[in-house]
Amino acid sequence: MALQTSGQISLNEIHVEAGGTTGTEASFNDTDIRGLISASSASEMEMADWYGAANEVTLTSGGNVNGQAQRKQITISSFISSGGTLVIPSNIWIWSDSTSTPALTIDIPCTVKNSGKIIGRGGNGGTFYSSTNGGGGGHAIKINSGVSGVTIINNSGAYIAGGGGGGSGLGGGGAGGGSGGRGSVGGTQTGGSLNAKGNPTSGFSSAYYSGQYPTGRGGGAGGGGGAYDDDGSDQGSGGGGGGGRQLPGSGGYGAGQQSIGVTWANGYSGYGNNQGGAGGSAGGTRYYKKGGGGGGWGASGGNGYAGSAGSGGKAVNDSGNSYTLTNNGTVYGGT
Repeated sequence: MALQTSGQISLNEIHVEAGGTTGTEASFNDTDIRGLISASSASEMEMADWYGAANEVTLTSGGNVNGQAQRKQITISSFISSGGTLVIPSNIWIWSDSTSTPALTIDIPCTVKNSGKIIGRGGNGGTFYSSTNGGGGGHAIKINSGVSGVTIINNSGAYIAGGGGGGSGLGGGGAGGGSGGRGSVGGTQTGGSLNAKGNPTSGFSSAYYSGQYPTGRGGGAGGGGGAYDDDGSDQGSGGGGGGGRQLPGSGGYGAGQQSIGVTWANGYSGYGNNQGGAGGSAGGTRYYKKGGGGGGWGASGGNGYAGSAGSGGKAVNDSGNSYTLTNNGTVYGGT
């Protein structure tokens, strides 16, 4: 909270605003106190200089990815001191490319005012080979163990989204850039960049004997599941589509299961729906020899022909701490 704009102001109040503990020793030449008004140690200062001062930092871009202003896998103490406020503008993405590392780690008491997009990484789809299980999605925000005094304000139009879980058995990648599970033929379908769909982004999924593979379509959220070529000989299988990083994002079409000798459809016709999850929806499940769809933001993937789907990542992993969340935007995943 900013300091008052008129009247009496004390060094102790300034010290607390800078992140100090009330009643402890402080001086006007302390770095954190001077930092509230961007004063150097040689500056002449007076009490009125601190009117309206706030321990608040507006996050700036760390460079563009796919034309999007962004910061990747950041820790809040790198930008503000204890008790301060980090403001995330509407054009900034904070993101992760690892399911084991959250997009934003909170390691000090603080306030986060989010008007942008904070997203976890999507889990990878299960493959044709030994790793048939879908991977779990990563968390958007993690509050480290033992950290109290955290307030998160998610403003209107803003997003906090855990990564989607990967579908199992030729599964689609989860929302947040999860890769599609590889089939027995063809390569791995990669997840999308910021504000982009996963691969493949277009084209029909035709039967293997026609010279193409029944591969799931990439989605803006969860990728569609792949399938076996079912022409009576099981000659090959196509993998799942990649998960995207669009918000809220649509699910990618799964490879359609149809009868022998009929071209595979660009869709989920035939036996069941293995489409990727849209927004915060779970991935579709398989029937027969199909992979599960990748989960939408913060949602589980769908179960495919083998293995278990991955669970969705949390919007906020609190590590057992109490915190305050005010949400006027969109939150996908557990809090």
